[in-house]
Amino acid sequence: MVSYRSGREKVMSSVPRSILAVAVVLVSNFSGTEAFPQAINFIRHAADPLTLAKSDLGRAYCTDPSASEVHALHAPTAAGGEADSPCDTPPVPRVNPCNPASLAPIGCAVTRDVVQESLTAMGKPGQKIMRARERVLEILQSGNACSAWFREKDPNSASTFRTLNYAVDHQGEEVVHVLRDTGPQYTYRDPYVAKVGQDTGAFATITLNGGGAFFHVQATTLVFSKEGGLSTLGGPRLINVGPYAGDTVAAQTLVLLHEFGHVLNLLPVDFDNENGKSMQNTAEVLRFCRPEVESKVRRSTFSATR
Repeated sequence: MVSYRSGREKVMSSVPRSILAVAVVLVSNFSGTEAFPQAINFIRHAADPLTLAKSDLGRAYCTDPSASEVHALHAPTAAGGEADSPCDTPPVPRVNPCNPASLAPIGCAVTRDVVQESLTAMGKPGQKIMRARERVLEILQSGNACSAWFREKDPNSASTFRTLNYAVDHQGEEVVHVLRDTGPQYTYRDPYVAKVGQDTGAFATITLNGGGAFFHVQATTLVFSKEGGLSTLGGPRLINVGPYAGDTVAAQTLVLLHEFGHVLNLLPVDFDNENGKSMQNTAEVLRFCRPEVESKVRRSTFSATR
């Protein structure tokens, strides 16, 4: 060891001082146990042609055209891992993180109302549905007895109602069935107005009868005799929804509130108005929502006369 050291020192003394300094650095790197892994690491990365690519992994690419020149000037700095690199911000996610059911998500673009777009494509019937839909949304988004009643079943009732779809039954009933009893007694059954699945929840479809009181103020009568025989066509008869005349904002709003009650299972099943259940359910909706339904009508009338 001693002879090796003296010979080593002798060789070193014969070279210029600049080379001596480099040799001392190299010897110190290879002789120390702690420096040895660093030397191997240095050699490995120096020979690795993918070093620059590895340093860019996980970093966002510049998407702002105005920053392209800055990125080109600072490309070596960004590759070196500087924190203040112009491309050091995280990439914009491809999936919109906004909740589509939210009415006004902060920092998010306004989402498309697909239901409203489909109603617009329906033409005049869609316009009537859209008008009633907007009225119901106004009611459910406000603080009142009607919205509180729906929120008992669904705390996000306004958001759920916004997801509902609509269809028009163009093959539905169009006449009022009149049953003539003995004497002057008559029983009337209006064409159905709307239907929806019970407890179907968000994205359910409300079907509206194209010949019912949602779209028409009157319908032709078809008279049947209790004794049997052929039916005969009668004159037109006014049709309504609860206390409201057909084809009015109040009637249409009441229809959508009634059907929404079935969607949330807030009202019991009343198919075909068996035992008058549909009329009872309409009365239940009016018990909580009548002031709001009628106030919307008054507000609309007032705005139209200004």
